[in-house]
Amino acid sequence: MPGNVLFEAPVKGRFSSPFGLKRFFNGEERNAHSGLDIAASAGTPIAAPANGVVTIVADYFFNGKTVFIDHGQGLVTMYCHLSSSSVAVGDTVKRGDIIAKVGATGRATGPHLHWNVSLNNTRVDPAIFIGAFQP
Repeated sequence: MPGNVLFEAPVKGRFSSPFGLKRFFNGEERNAHSGLDIAASAGTPIAAPANGVVTIVADYFFNGKTVFIDHGQGLVTMYCHLSSSSVAVGDTVKRGDIIAKVGATGRATGPHLHWNVSLNNTRVDPAIFIGAFQP
C-alpha cells in the first residue's frame, strides 16, 4: 500500500483552477490561488487521499464548509466549499474513506472541491502528491 507521500485524488474531475494562479478582484491583484480546484457535480463524494486524523470541521465565510486532515509529519490537507461532511474532529480516516461531498458553500461560483496541501505550514501544489504536477 502506498505511503502518505503519494495520495489518491480526493475526487475525480477537471482541474478548474491550478495552484499559484494569480487572481484579481475588482481589478486589484489578490493572493495567488493557494490550492487546486477540482470541478465536480454537487454531492460527489470526496475521499481521504491518505490516512490521517480529522482536526477541524467548520463553516467559514470564504471557504464554506471545510474539513482539515492531519496526515502526520507536518502534512495537512484541507477540503473547502463542501455541501456536507461525514467526519468529526478526532476521527481517524483511512485512504479512500468518504469524508465529505462536493458543494459550493462560502465564496464559490459553482460546485467544486478547493483542495489545499500544507507541509510544515507552507502551502504546496496538491498536484505534486497525485502525480499530476505540470511546471
